[in-house]
Amino acid sequence: MNLSDLTGAEVGADGDETARDADRYLVAEAAGQRVAVPLLQAREILTVKAVTRLPGAPSWIAGLVNVRGTVLTVVDVGRRLAGAASEGPVVMVEVAERKFGLRVARVDGVMRADAGVEGVDEARSAAGAVRGLVSTGATPALVLDLEALQRAAIADA
Repeated sequence: MNLSDLTGAEVGADGDETARDADRYLVAEAAGQRVAVPLLQAREILTVKAVTRLPGAPSWIAGLVNVRGTVLTVVDVGRRLAGAASEGPVVMVEVAERKFGLRVARVDGVMRADAGVEGVDEARSAAGAVRGLVSTGATPALVLDLEALQRAAIADA
């Protein structure tokens, strides 16, 4: 699924759309928790049938998937946060010109933050996987630290 289907606009395009997207998040669910990814870093929502498991990789690294000739490492967000596997779509994200996937239970949609990101203490950070909390409606969402997830996936894969 293309993200423009959810936003009604071209995501990450130059000009007004980029400024408008700065406070918007792709909100999903993983392990019974709402999680959020900055919309400017989200690229695509993928329906993935099979992920190739990597022998010796930690359980939170779901494995590898081939997307139109590009091999992506897929992080199981549910396992990374709470140990419970996610069986839903994969959100392709991009950090520092490198793409990887986040497997979630489901995608709820694109939402605007009511305020900025509120920091979290070490206990809520899931060993660095969570950058903070953002309010996008009635229930706050955990903002994933994509840079930390990417570094950990590269180191542990």
